Amino acid sequence: MSFLDPVRDYIDRITDTETPSPWNPPDWIPPDHPAGYGEPHPPAGGEFAAEAQDLVNAANAWEDVSTTLQSVWGMIQEGWGYPGLFGAFDVLHISGTLHMRINEDLVNAAADGHWVTQALSYGLIETANDFSGTDQTQGDNFRVLENRA
Repeated sequence: MSFLDPVRDYIDRITDTETPSPWNPPDWIPPDHPAGYGEPHPPAGGEFAAEAQDLVNAANAWEDVSTTLQSVWGMIQEGWGYPGLFGAFDVLHISGTLHMRINEDLVNAAADGHWVTQALSYGLIETANDFSGTDQTQGDNFRVLENRA
């Protein structure tokens, strides 16, 4: 046994990516979608009908919101698990803990908001594809549903 063993054990514990840690933010885990899901497939004429194009435009707006939430997540996740997030005087038990918890809630909300708005965007695109008769992922969607059942 070496005198460095406790140090090595500590480094192994803090660099372990498999075990959740109160100092590590949750992993960014995207939902599973079949290939081509959420991508517009215009009909043979090259453009969607006016109603379907409105759906695609709305989907683009929701995709922008989704991208913004993803960037917010990237900015605030650095404070995950740190009670002294707002400076040296923030390490007092109550205020530091409250700031840490609000940061963790914001990280979770940003991630959830991103996936929800992205799903809304993809759903609008898929509806436009269905409306125009150009959906190319119907079989994959049903296979995924069948696998879940």
